[in-house]
Amino acid sequence: MLKKSPFFDFLNRREDTDFHQYLANSVENADFIDWNNFLLPNDYGDAAVEYRAIRESCAMFDVSPLRKYRITGAGSGAFLDRLLTRPASRAASMRGIYVVFCNEDGSLKDDAILHKYGEDDYLLLPSDMDHSAYFEKLLIRFEIQDVTITDCTHSWTGFALQGPLSATVMSHMGFEGIEHLEPFEIRDFPLAGGLVRTARMGFTADLGYECWFQPELRNAIEQCFISVRESLNLDIPGYGLTALQACRLEGGFIVAGWDCSTEADPQPGFERTPFELGLGWLVNLDAVDFVGKEALLEQQHSGSRFALATFKINDPRKPDDGAVIFAVVDGQKQAVGSVNCSAWSETLGSMIGNASIDSRHAGIESTWIELDGEVVQVMLSHTPLLKFDRARQVPAPVNES
Repeated sequence: MLKKSPFFDFLNRREDTDFHQYLANSVENADFIDWNNFLLPNDYGDAAVEYRAIRESCAMFDVSPLRKYRITGAGSGAFLDRLLTRPASRAASMRGIYVVFCNEDGSLKDDAILHKYGEDDYLLLPSDMDHSAYFEKLLIRFEIQDVTITDCTHSWTGFALQGPLSATVMSHMGFEGIEHLEPFEIRDFPLAGGLVRTARMGFTADLGYECWFQPELRNAIEQCFISVRESLNLDIPGYGLTALQACRLEGGFIVAGWDCSTEADPQPGFERTPFELGLGWLVNLDAVDFVGKEALLEQQHSGSRFALATFKINDPRKPDDGAVIFAVVDGQKQAVGSVNCSAWSETLGSMIGNASIDSRHAGIESTWIELDGEVVQVMLSHTPLLKFDRARQVPAPVNES
């Protein structure tokens, strides 16, 4: 049976429906997903309310189910440099960085956030796949010693607070000086008798923070939220998968498993390299011989098969994942790509998503899909659909009233 995430009860807004009732009356992959053996609902009561809170005020997401690996020891930097497509050992301490790692053929194995706390101390946060056995094989293969890798998924509880008022809320909660935290910076803040490790980052393309702490602090954290809700007269709802999907697609972010095949969700023919996912900026081919480097060197020379594109369609109907994107090429109708995934954007008033486009047609402008036998125009872009200056503003905006 799926487990209840730490903040589920606190965020649940369904009257007279507790976790067990919700689980019994809902359908997996229609109403919720299995996230690392925890239940992640599409929403906690109203997805539209949750989305608007992210874009207009702020909302809270329970990130606790993220898988977490603490990687320590003198060989930890060397191990991560072999695993990841850019060298972690050169990164500054107390920073969070977005990273990917590949299979031998250069296809994406997974993406993750990496926290670097010190030269010999890291926290790797992939979403849900268990890579423990793979990591052990790499240690043996590359003869790397003095590394301890600990799955600490259940040792840290966490939340993300995202939206234009997120710094305001955290300041009123007691995160003194939170507005001066730079994008991707990590800092420990004393709160409720403990320490909350806070990174200025998130997955909504907006101003936001991710906070991690010992599980016994959860009740005190909830009380802080209750007090701030009252003092600011602000709802601060929780948000689920539906709002998260819309926000991350507006920002052009990718998710392994939804934007490409993975070993946890194998889809033959949907394997993609970082270059084919718009993540070439995460690849340093001058670095040490990380897994997949030779294949990526070859692709750099020969060219990628696909290019990632964002898209909008002015139609409320959701296209199927994998739906064919057509264009006229040399006077003939031709398939030029396919939909990876999509969601409705209330801000843009459009169905949006990510797509894989045949690199030979990456610059094509007039494309369409077919929905229920109707031709629907697709507007492709190779940039994020939404950007907010506040996401990187320092100091972050704080309303002290």
